[in-house]
Amino acid sequence: MNLPAAIFAALGLCAIISSEPARSATFPDKPVTIVVPYSPGGGSDNVSRAAAKHLSELWRQPVIVENLPGADGLIGTRRVMKAAPDGYTVLVSIPAIAIFKHTNKDLEVDPLSQLTPVSLVASGPTAMVVKGQSEIQTIEDLRKVCQPASAKCSWASGEPFTLMAGSGLVSSLDLFDRMANVRYNGTSAAVSDVIGGHITLLVTGISSVVPHHRSGALKILAVSTAERIPDLPDVPTYAEAGMGAVEFTNNWYGIFAPAGTPDEVKQAISKGIRSAAQDPAVKKALGPLLITPVGTTPEEFEQRLRKDQQTVERLAAKLPAPK
Repeated sequence: MNLPAAIFAALGLCAIISSEPARSATFPDKPVTIVVPYSPGGGSDNVSRAAAKHLSELWRQPVIVENLPGADGLIGTRRVMKAAPDGYTVLVSIPAIAIFKHTNKDLEVDPLSQLTPVSLVASGPTAMVVKGQSEIQTIEDLRKVCQPASAKCSWASGEPFTLMAGSGLVSSLDLFDRMANVRYNGTSAAVSDVIGGHITLLVTGISSVVPHHRSGALKILAVSTAERIPDLPDVPTYAEAGMGAVEFTNNWYGIFAPAGTPDEVKQAISKGIRSAAQDPAVKKALGPLLITPVGTTPEEFEQRLRKDQQTVERLAAKLPAPK
C-alpha cells in the first residue's frame, strides 16, 4: 500500500472508531419533544414544562412539550413507543404506566416492554379531595355520609394510577361498594366536576388541587405524606385520618425513552434532568404545587419502577374490571 492510501485508510478507521462518542457528545443537536399523555394544567404538564425550560437553556436547543391526552394516557404513550430510539422524542409518565395491563383489556403490548426508564423527574403526594364548604370536612364525615345504602356517593380518578391508589383508599374506608367510580381522561375535568358538586370525592396528585384548596373551592381531606405538609398545616396525613396502612399512594413523574435508545443518550438526558432538579427556577415553579424535583440515574429509576411493579401486582385485585 502506498503512503497516501495508508494515510486515508488510517483516517477512515479513526472516523469509524470515533463516530459513536462524537454523536453522543453532541446530543442534542436538534429539538427534543417531551410527550405528556394528559391534558394541560395537570401535574405531568407542570413538571414537564418546568424541566423543558431548564433543558432548553442547558442544551441550547428547543425542548417542546406536546400534550396528547386520551385513552388513560395510552395515546401519548404509544406515540413515544413508536418513535425512533434516539432520545429526541421522550415521554413523561406517572405510576400509571405500570398499571395499564391491569386496566385495559384491549392492550396488545405492555408499554414498559417498549420503553426504557431514563430519570425520575419529580415526586409529590396524593390527596383525597371534596367540594369546599360541603357537609364533608373530614375523612370520618366522608365515611358517615357515604356509608348508608341510600347515599349516592361517587369518586373520581383521572388516570390508572389514581384509579389504583383510589381503589385502595376507598376500600380502606369500607366504601368500595358504596361509591361509584367515575373515570376521567385527565384531572382538570374531574376537578371541575367536584367543584360543581357532581362528584363526591377525587383522589389525585396534590398539585392539581392545591390552588383550589387555598381558594376554598375544594377541601383536601388528607394527604399521603408521612408528616403534615408545612404549607398545609390544617390537612392531616392518611395515617392521622385513621386510614391505617395504605400502599402505592405517592405520585411520581418520570422520563421514558423508546426501547433501544443508546445508553449514552439516556445518560445525557438523565444528567440534564438532574441539573434541572437543582435549578432554583424549577424548584420555584413546582414548590407552590408541592411537587419536589428529584433527578436520578436510569439505573436508580429502573429500581424504583421495579419496586412499584411488584406493589401493583399485589393491589391489582382491588381494581374494577378492565374496560
